[in-house]
Amino acid sequence: MAEPDLSGLIRYRRYQLDEKRRFIARLYAEADKIYGTKKRALDEVAHERAYVVESSDPHVITGFLTYQGMMKKKVALIDKEIQRIDTRIQVAQDDLREEYAEIKKYEIVQRRRLERKRAELARREAALFDAQALEMYRRAVENA
Repeated sequence: MAEPDLSGLIRYRRYQLDEKRRFIARLYAEADKIYGTKKRALDEVAHERAYVVESSDPHVITGFLTYQGMMKKKVALIDKEIQRIDTRIQVAQDDLREEYAEIKKYEIVQRRRLERKRAELARREAALFDAQALEMYRRAVENA
């Protein structure tokens, strides 16, 4: 019985692997945006803090405290989003590693099948040449 060729399956699994790589790239782009949002928020708070330090107006100070509390909540939400996206990236990377391992298994099986097929062809060829050599020797002995 002929063993099925795995090249189509390997090609399909590689396509899935590429799709997973693209998905991870999109997750990293999303993570970069979130990290950028957090950095801008923290820079904005630092800028406002510098203004408050220079000001002696109590309304500015109380307004800043309210603003700072609001920004802490915003940064906390951003941190939660960062944790969520980092978890998604980790899961996607684990999935990518599993997919890669599966592809490697299929490639190894395919390579071993080809090696067995080549060895079988070489064995048959050697047997054919041996039979021809024996026939030539037999004829040479008969003619001598």
